[in-house]
Amino acid sequence: MQVIGGNTNLYSLLRTFRFMDRMSKLPIIALIAVAVIIGIVAVCVNFDHQEPTLRAEVIEVKHGNTLVLDIGMDDLEGLGAEIGDDILVKTKDDAFSALLSPNAKYKGIPVYGGYITEVSGKITIGYTLCNHVTLDFKVGDILTLSCEGRNPIIDKMPNYLKGHSDDPDDYDDMVEFGNLRKVSGGDLISNWLYRSASPWNAGNRSPVADNYYRELGADFLICLNMSEEELAEYAERMPDAYASGLYNEGRVSCQLVRAAVHSYPDEMRFLIDSLLEAEGKTGIFCTYGKDRTGFYCAVIEGLAGATYDEILTDFMTSICNYYHIKEGSEEYDVISENYPQRVLYLYDHTELIDHPERVDWANTEFEKFDPEEVFTRYLVEYVGIDADAVIQVKEKLTGKI
Repeated sequence: MQVIGGNTNLYSLLRTFRFMDRMSKLPIIALIAVAVIIGIVAVCVNFDHQEPTLRAEVIEVKHGNTLVLDIGMDDLEGLGAEIGDDILVKTKDDAFSALLSPNAKYKGIPVYGGYITEVSGKITIGYTLCNHVTLDFKVGDILTLSCEGRNPIIDKMPNYLKGHSDDPDDYDDMVEFGNLRKVSGGDLISNWLYRSASPWNAGNRSPVADNYYRELGADFLICLNMSEEELAEYAERMPDAYASGLYNEGRVSCQLVRAAVHSYPDEMRFLIDSLLEAEGKTGIFCTYGKDRTGFYCAVIEGLAGATYDEILTDFMTSICNYYHIKEGSEEYDVISENYPQRVLYLYDHTELIDHPERVDWANTEFEKFDPEEVFTRYLVEYVGIDADAVIQVKEKLTGKI
């Protein structure tokens, strides 16, 4: 019995040691369990906070530069997206941001940036001022869209987004309303070149512009917004217009030029040929006398020796006139940086003209350049105009011939 009793005590002692061993491991086991639970919770929380995404298919590629998707605005609103938000668009190999645009006609600032809007119930994606671009997309491509939040500049352009008025009473004077003024800068000869809205097809601005040229006694007009056929119809429809009289006398040079003026060499050659043809007081205009007219005048002013600042200020004057924007305001600076300065940058970097949408504009620094040097190089090397012809234009602009 004594032996048995001794074995029983030993067994009990061993059980005690095993229990204590297990007890010593419990904190470790508990820590592991807690870590596993925290990991599971973290994954769940992360999953819950992932940005919702939307899958879309390209069902049409218009003109090579506009994508039509198989979704509508309701689908984007389902992501929580609102007008003025940036939408992150991911492809198989790339990603870009596009502004959910204020309306179907908005294709504005920032230029060369992506925009998203709804047309005929379908979401379309394009890039502003990129009609010359061919995008690397095809029907059947799959895109993933998510909302990035509010676009950083959209709320800084209230007057631009509000748009213009066709009522002259909303403007300080007819000069502002019609964007009427002399083209100047550098050594450009005085009292030769003038700019305005169209005297034919700018609504209430047209009679203002036409009267401007009548009072100037203009001898020649350069029309940037109509083909020969269109202009002939307007001249017939408006026989009493001073501009129509000039057209009937063969003193109007016209071509329908596109907004991305730097991208079409044939249209830039039209400008140079028209300047060489023009005799006497000359007017130049597009529809409202701000965008196409602004950048063609930039080239003219630059060739005549105007500074970068003179050119930029003159361009922005038209924008201020048209949209009631105050010079020196935050809105003025935002538009200047996201519109004309980007365009001017391409004249100095012609290798980027074919695909400006690929430029990292947010991290691009704009340096003031010598306009005469840059525009001369652009005309000769990119447009293909003979260097002697460019010299001839410069001499005419500055009164040396």
